[in-house]
Amino acid sequence: MDRVKTLLQQTLSDWQSWSDTSETSSSITTAPVVIEELRGGRTNRSFLVNAGPLQAVVRINAEHSHNLGIDRHRESDILSLLQQTGRVPKIFFITNHVLVCEFIAGRHWTTEDIESNVNSEKISQLINTIQAIPLPKDTKKRCYVDYCQHYIQQLPVSFQEEQRSVINVLESVAQEVDQSSWEPVISHHDLIPENLIETEQGLFLLDWEYADYGHPAIDFVRLYGGDYSHPISGKVLLLQQGIDELWSVLQD
Repeated sequence: MDRVKTLLQQTLSDWQSWSDTSETSSSITTAPVVIEELRGGRTNRSFLVNAGPLQAVVRINAEHSHNLGIDRHRESDILSLLQQTGRVPKIFFITNHVLVCEFIAGRHWTTEDIESNVNSEKISQLINTIQAIPLPKDTKKRCYVDYCQHYIQQLPVSFQEEQRSVINVLESVAQEVDQSSWEPVISHHDLIPENLIETEQGLFLLDWEYADYGHPAIDFVRLYGGDYSHPISGKVLLLQQGIDELWSVLQD
């Protein structure tokens, strides 16, 4: 049996260990049954399951999560902090290998949705709510130079040599962002339309595996590019684009 099937079966068999960490408890009293595999993810495998009246998503994490800069302990900590917002899925079970969370039924946003003035206000309010969450004492903010280096060091030497000028620019920009004056906030770092879902209860933000205590402009720049007004928005945009490119190379 392959790794994904083994972890899926283990997680379903251990369903009595699932619990709702949100303030509004959902009763999990029935063994879950797989309905279908959810398609679309590039790194993980996810399955929709029914547990009585409850629908949940079982995500089997990719084996190479660390290579992509993902820290599952940090993801768990951030998701715990975010439960109070009511705008992220409820978490039922989480380990280094598996996440079980509430299935959010609704409509995923598109690029056109983000360009709407009304929707821009919705997502801006949601980001501001998230950024206002107090962080634990002595929270260590993301070092973007280290994050870029983590990606760069995995690239083939030949690619590094061919792209040396581009890499040098990225490292320089990351250093400028790190050395600028800013306080960390919870940052999603992967705020693409597909991770935004509109429901009757409001707008939800999904998929927090790349989240960290990051720069307050980076999620806004991801959404609005150079149109976002911030003293170093141009540098943050170059940083975001460079990280995206490195991620794509590693995925390929």
